[in-house]
Amino acid sequence: MWKKRGSIMVEASILYPVIIGAVMAVIYIIICMYTGAAMRANLNIELRNQILQRTETGEKVEITGKFVPQDKYGRGAFNKKICFTEEKKQGMSVLYGIELHSYKGNSMMSNIITRRHQGELYIINEKEYIRKVDMITQ
Repeated sequence: MWKKRGSIMVEASILYPVIIGAVMAVIYIIICMYTGAAMRANLNIELRNQILQRTETGEKVEITGKFVPQDKYGRGAFNKKICFTEEKKQGMSVLYGIELHSYKGNSMMSNIITRRHQGELYIINEKEYIRKVDMITQ
């Protein structure tokens, strides 16, 4: 009976750091996933705004309940500049957007982490599309 007295302390001193490390790892994974979601949301919003400007069709609708992150992780990822390029792909114009975001991790991830997201949307000029469809159907 006297020999097992310190075994609980030894077991706890080994197990607690492992549990705390696992919980911190899960929290950091969730933060990384949230930052990626904020980047993708920003990329999609900016791609659609660029298409509205280039095609001059439709109108920009301001939504009051839109996604604007208020925390440091989302705000840093959401307000990044995006590089736009336009290419012809199989007879259609495609608008590509690339967004890069670098941030320094905290205690467990102390190095600089760079994330890159890329999106594409097809630019459809409605006037030209209707004209071509009318030519085909006649």
